[in-house]
This record gives sequence, structure tokens and C-alpha cells, in this order.
Amino acid sequence: MLRLAKTSALLALALAAVAPATASADIERDHRMMAPSQPPPPARYRRRPGPRLMAPLRIDIGATGSNTSEGYLPGLEIRAGIHWASLSPQPTNFDIGLGLFGAVLPGNDHGTPGDTSDDDVVYGGAYLEVGQTLSHGDYWRTWASGRGEYLGSSAFGKDSSGFGVAGRLSAELYASGVGIEPRGLFLGTYAIGVYAEVAGRQLGSDVGALQVSAGLTFRTPLVFAP
Repeated sequence: MLRLAKTSALLALALAAVAPATASADIERDHRMMAPSQPPPPARYRRRPGPRLMAPLRIDIGATGSNTSEGYLPGLEIRAGIHWASLSPQPTNFDIGLGLFGAVLPGNDHGTPGDTSDDDVVYGGAYLEVGQTLSHGDYWRTWASGRGEYLGSSAFGKDSSGFGVAGRLSAELYASGVGIEPRGLFLGTYAIGVYAEVAGRQLGSDVGALQVSAGLTFRTPLVFAP
């Protein structure tokens, strides 16, 4: 009988020792189950390479040339300006732009060593251009435009200033749209195309008034990435 009592007492002590541990484990499990869920970490955006600010531009890079007192001189012209057709998020049939341009027509070097005479023709200035589409599709369009210019020039060492006008035909492939997100703003049109134009400019008595040019044209939208 005494042996049974001892055995019962030992069992009771063992159960008493196990019960609090079990209860504690249950409480801990319940605590974990009832703990409020943690909010997800905030989204982190990785900055993409590229410009943080880009203007709605049209950029022309092409070849040009003119008759001069030294013969026909070919050269390079560059033009860049802010244009409505580059900013518009919807396809537009009208364009107006304001910008800057410049051209260099390298001369034929007939000087002797030590001769510092200038055989080049260099001119540049500001322009205002207005254009209208001739035809268009979902991703292409052709333009006819006219441009007025105010410019300064240096031809064979003689400086002058004057005005110019130009008529232009161009064709381009384009994509327009608008996008607003935490990483920035996109508004306007990307485009690539070709152009050809004829211009009349006051470049001095040694340079013909007529210049012909052709080349590539690009459009960039307004992009802002804070």
C-alpha cells in the first residue's frame, strides 16, 4: 500500500511538472497565432539609368551645302528646339517649335604655311517653325513645314547677320503616350525619321543664298524623374 502511494505521488508530481510546461507552450502558440501581422515593407524602386529631366525636343542632324566664291562647300548642320508635336501625348497634325541651329561648311585650304586666313563658312541662330501633317497612320506621319530664322555668320573671315527662310519635308515613325508613377513622369512622343529642306539665307556676298540639306530627325518627350 505504501508502495502504491509513493508511486501515485511520483506520478502526480510528474503530471504537475508537465502540465505547466504544456500550458505555457499552448499560451505561446496562442500568442503567436493572435499576434498582429506585420505590415509589408514599403516598395523600393531602383533608379533606372537615363536622364532625370528631358525636354520635349526635336533634334535634326544632317548634311548641308552651298555654292560660294571658293566653289561648292559641303558641311554639317545641327538643329534642336522645343516642339509641340514632341510634347503632345496624343497624335497631333500640327506642330510649332522654337529653337537654335548651327552649321559648319569647311573651306578648301589653299593657304601657305603660316597663313591665318579663314576659309570656312560658319552660321547659326534661332528659329521659329510651323508644320502640318500631309499624311499619317497609327505609327507614321509626314510633315510639311516652314521656318523663319535670325542668324549670324562668318564666311571667309567676314562677319554678317541676317534672316533666313526654309521649306521642309519630313517623314517619321513615332509613339506617343503619357505615364505617371512614383518613379517619374513621361509625357509626349518618341520619333525617328528623315528630312529634306531648301533654305534661303543672308550669309554675305561670298556665299550663295540657297542651301540644301537632308538628314535624320528625332523627337524626345518630356521626362521627369525626381
